[in-house]
Amino acid sequence: MIAPSARNGLLLRSVSSGTPPPPPATPVASPGNPGSASSSPAPLPGAVVEMIDVRKRYAGALDGPEAGSEAAAVEALRGVTITIRAGELVAIVGPSGSGKSTLLNLAGALDRATSGTVRIHGQDLAKLDDDAVTRLRRDRLGFVFQFFNLLPTLTALENVMLPSLLAGKATAEVRARAEEHLAKVGLAKRRGHKPDQLSGGEMQRVAIARALVSDPPLLLADEPTGNLDTKTGEGVLELLLGATSARRTVILVTHDARIAARADRVLEIKDGLVESDGPPR
Repeated sequence: MIAPSARNGLLLRSVSSGTPPPPPATPVASPGNPGSASSSPAPLPGAVVEMIDVRKRYAGALDGPEAGSEAAAVEALRGVTITIRAGELVAIVGPSGSGKSTLLNLAGALDRATSGTVRIHGQDLAKLDDDAVTRLRRDRLGFVFQFFNLLPTLTALENVMLPSLLAGKATAEVRARAEEHLAKVGLAKRRGHKPDQLSGGEMQRVAIARALVSDPPLLLADEPTGNLDTKTGEGVLELLLGATSARRTVILVTHDARIAARADRVLEIKDGLVESDGPPR
């Protein structure tokens, strides 16, 4: 699951738009990843996400009398190398604790690798400072969360509009696009309702409209049907399938075998490693 701190920041600054990617930033050292970018191969043509020998470690801490002292570090990813290309619908599956959400966090520039190379749209995250990473997320990525992350004081329309307004786009243009996307997800008549007046399925559709309103080339979804009943989940799945196109890539984490079966490609993660990578079985 995407970390709460990452979710909160994304509400205000990380929803995508269809504008060109930002210019490369001045190279800076990546925490815990010194010099990895300089020795990595050149970006692959057509690659949306590249990971080369990526590892991610989290420091542990002991509970009880020894609270606060360091325990053994947890290695969530242990040398992952993958390439995801434009237009693919990729499902990431695996047991709880296998590293699925960590992989999605890195693919969405929500976290930095401990070592290895992560590129998104050809940009090496190790060469981007925090402001450049924020612009990359805002301008090139869309996010759909299991728990919706809608602001409770805003209407459906205002929730969809907010990220584009914060990116400095004109209000009239943003409103028109937001209304268009709410209509696409079947919520034109619910645009004035606040989240507590919507069902779980309706809230997730608002979240999908928010993620797609700026036409991002990369959409990431973390358990998008995890809190929905079967019928409602099917409707959300159809929206995500429809979002995939020749120029938009969709990556999603799921425990739902029905979703994985309809993906172009399934990445199975186990114990921090890619157990299998190929078409659905």
